[in-house]
Amino acid sequence: MSRYIWRGSDYGKSPSIQPTLSLSIANFEVGCWGAIALSSFYKEIDIYAKYSFKDFSLIFTDYYIPSVNGTPSSPDNRYFIFADKKTAHTFEGSLLYKASGKFPFWVMGAVYFYGNDKRWGCHPVKDTTNKTYFSSYFEAGYTFNIKENSVDLFIGVTPMAGAYCNKPGVVNLGFTGNRKIKVTKDFELPVKASLIFNPQSSDVYFVFGITI
Repeated sequence: MSRYIWRGSDYGKSPSIQPTLSLSIANFEVGCWGAIALSSFYKEIDIYAKYSFKDFSLIFTDYYIPSVNGTPSSPDNRYFIFADKKTAHTFEGSLLYKASGKFPFWVMGAVYFYGNDKRWGCHPVKDTTNKTYFSSYFEAGYTFNIKENSVDLFIGVTPMAGAYCNKPGVVNLGFTGNRKIKVTKDFELPVKASLIFNPQSSDVYFVFGITI
């Protein structure tokens, strides 16, 4: 990816390599996803577990972000430290509904519930006592096709101050175009581009990605 933009924020401010590995058995999926910035010190390693039933998916994610631009993200950024007030891990639970019929839309809700969802500078009592913010994010989107291309429209909001911004509002708004470029008879190269607005921070991003 030319930039790692997630839920309306830029992580690493650099081109990003994002490897992924997953295993699916029946309705269960477990996997690992990462982001490594090419020209900064940002690194992220996420482990997730997902259970799907019909159009619904229940997801648990462990986000591990030890530092941001060389600054430790928590009091103790070692991987195997899981103490709630010290850890660089953040646990999230989310529920996704993705319609499979003639109207391919999705809605998703996610909340941090343990770990490094603290010290955001939005609430004096929570910040001084290392209380969890329970930062929450809700997203809705719709997918449609234009010839060989698919386009995702999306809007994401947070109902509270916390990890995404210092007040409730829209933090992630835009669209992503996807296309598979035929390279040989047996190989296609998936590419995508996104135009993303964050009204709360008055930021805009245009990013491009290739999947190998």
